[in-house]
Amino acid sequence: MVTDMGMSTTLIREKLRSCHIIIIEANHDEDMLKKSKRPWSLIQRILGRQGHLCNEAAAETLAEIAGPDLRHVFLAHISQQCNRHELALKTVERKLRAKGHAHIKISLTYPDQISDIWEG
Repeated sequence: MVTDMGMSTTLIREKLRSCHIIIIEANHDEDMLKKSKRPWSLIQRILGRQGHLCNEAAAETLAEIAGPDLRHVFLAHISQQCNRHELALKTVERKLRAKGHAHIKISLTYPDQISDIWEG
């Protein structure tokens, strides 16, 4: 489970390579965040090295580390103001499929309801 990491480091990617299931943040869409009414200092923190992964960064991380053992990904910590669940899902699906990882199931998580159940 990886959230609140700001950036995907080499160590994080190495630790994720052997996982069968991953819960990863897809916190924001960069354009939505930059156009939001949030204070500029908050926007900078979210975009920074100690902030949160955007949809594209989460997708790139997953596409880089995905292998035959990875079966299920849960997208978590999705901003209600600066993202849309469907956008996060489509961004990650597109990147994984482009890299030949169509076997990976992608599920969304929500703050107010139960997510899919992983059955390994």
